[in-house]
Amino acid sequence: MIGVDIGGTNLLVGKIVDGKVTERVHQSVAATGDFERVATQVCELIQSISPEGTDSVGISVAGSVDANEGIVLRAQNLNWDHAPLANFVSQRIKCNVVIENDVTSAAWGEFNYGAGIGKNSIFAVWIGTGIGGGLILDNKIWRGPLGTGGEFGMGISEFNPIAKFRVLESIASRSGLQNILGNPQLDTEMISSEYGVDSKLTSAVNDGGRRIGTAIANAITLLSLDTVVLGGGLIESLGAPFISVIREQFEADVFPPHCKQCQFKATELGPDAGLLGAALLAT
Repeated sequence: MIGVDIGGTNLLVGKIVDGKVTERVHQSVAATGDFERVATQVCELIQSISPEGTDSVGISVAGSVDANEGIVLRAQNLNWDHAPLANFVSQRIKCNVVIENDVTSAAWGEFNYGAGIGKNSIFAVWIGTGIGGGLILDNKIWRGPLGTGGEFGMGISEFNPIAKFRVLESIASRSGLQNILGNPQLDTEMISSEYGVDSKLTSAVNDGGRRIGTAIANAITLLSLDTVVLGGGLIESLGAPFISVIREQFEADVFPPHCKQCQFKATELGPDAGLLGAALLAT
């Protein structure tokens, strides 16, 4: 089976056998705002990694999706609206195609193959180009009656109604840090190398981390879950010091204090989490 992960800036396609990614190809997303060009790029990469064809493709995409209809409702960083992704790829590849939100896919991957094994519920938070969430409740993906559950990064983090940046993702993700620091060229490698060195950057990263900690505390206060899985480019590159900032604010804000026992676990699958989760959903 084939898994595809369409992030805000990167595209990953993998061939999966027995729950393992045995082969993968990676490219930068061809063009923000051009759905057909990126969807064609996806098809070409699938065909390159599986020229013999495939029965099923699972696609995780950074955005709100209607999984039943196979439509990307809104992908903020890709600038897509109501994009018929599943139908487009299915027509080109001639196979069953399932799409899912990227962090919901990653949550399902971690739940079945990684940091969520042995749990019956987890909350996954991925922090990279954007910020996303995925919920597994009582061994099932929770999308909610309206189908878009887990949109953690699009919650309001700044109370000032006239602030330029109010949404959590627009402040605490990599693209958010570009906003806050006024540097559109800021990438994950630069953030990682300057974190703890450059005071302005470190302050912005830590402010974002505290906001993420408060937002996770709100989710755990509401849902009373015992496991949070953290992943994404910033988590993987900044590691324990950044997680500690998030955790400290979480413990200050979560209610009741009993919920401080909630575990924070780093991704065990890394960038393969979304591939594995999406491919499993397509079987």
